[in-house]
Amino acid sequence: MRIRYLSFLSVIVLAAVGAIGQSSTKDIKAIFAEGKIADNQYRNDYFGFTLAPLNGHFTQGGFVSSEGKRARLIDAQSNATACCDRYDIAVLADPLSANPSIKSPEQYVRSVRHQLEREGSETVQPESPVEISGTRFVYATMKVGRDSAAHYRGIYTTFLNGYILSIDVSADSVAGIQQALKMLKFKAPQN
Repeated sequence: MRIRYLSFLSVIVLAAVGAIGQSSTKDIKAIFAEGKIADNQYRNDYFGFTLAPLNGHFTQGGFVSSEGKRARLIDAQSNATACCDRYDIAVLADPLSANPSIKSPEQYVRSVRHQLEREGSETVQPESPVEISGTRFVYATMKVGRDSAAHYRGIYTTFLNGYILSIDVSADSVAGIQQALKMLKFKAPQN
């Protein structure tokens, strides 16, 4: 009887230690609701970033999916009319737990890139590592459309706090994408 009791107690202790080591992922609806805009700056404490659009404004595009599993946390666009100054930027979050087949940011960006290729976009830069304000991301750049109607789209992804955090940026040039990314700041180096 004593051996069974000790075995049962060991299982409880091991389960408790395991639970302490695991961090629970905050619900996406709560993360979305806690995001705040003040003085033309969006702040998200869960992911530790701010977005302050230069010569731009926030749009009303943010939402949580009907299943409550993914969110478009915020998006912004430029006020510029000159093609070289226009941009759109969106920050999205998907729980890693809802995407068990995704094992790395590279894999996620590659799958998005391939989907965009099937829709007619052309790869300019395949998956590559990059730092944004001290946080490691993987990105790919696509050319969307042809001739004078063409623009560029950058897909940037990292795993952060149990989520796939992605930044989707469009601009009229690759340099425009890089400029738009400077509006995004992380509190401290992540990952």
